[in-house]
Amino acid sequence: AAMRKGNPRSAGLSLVQKILQRHVVGGEGPVRTGQFVSLRPKHVLTHDNSYAVIQKFRALGAAAVRDPKQLVFALDHDIQNRSEANL
Repeated sequence: AAMRKGNPRSAGLSLVQKILQRHVVGGEGPVRTGQFVSLRPKHVLTHDNSYAVIQKFRALGAAAVRDPKQLVFALDHDIQNRSEANL
């Protein structure tokens, strides 16, 4: 099997550190244990408490979602359905 040439910036890093390194925003050098980093995730998940999440973002000063394609909403309650089968 041919050896793959890795990114020299990720040499000696754990798998988690390598994954973080690919998504870190700003910062210099490789990601190290104990370091605080900012990430730009591909997707952001929330569920039925979306209103509470929106309020938290507004409290942090966020005015809009930068990339609406990142948002994923999982609805795990059907509160409007009062049928016997749903209760």
